[in-house]
Amino acid sequence: MDYCIRYVPLPISVKGVTAMDSDGFYNIYINSRLSYEEQKKTIAHEMEHIVRGDFFSFDALEEVETM
Repeated sequence: MDYCIRYVPLPISVKGVTAMDSDGFYNIYINSRLSYEEQKKTIAHEMEHIVRGDFFSFDALEEVETM
């Protein structure tokens, strides 16, 4: 599992987002405006999506986010 964590300014309502590219590489974007503690929690949340295989799920986004 290859990934890169990038800290970028996102809207305050977005803590983080992960995108998988065509090579299967995961790009994790973390809101740089969050506190260090919130960034750590968000990284853990985004990593969980990768570990669970959510990028290959046909479940609705709302379902994936509440798992």
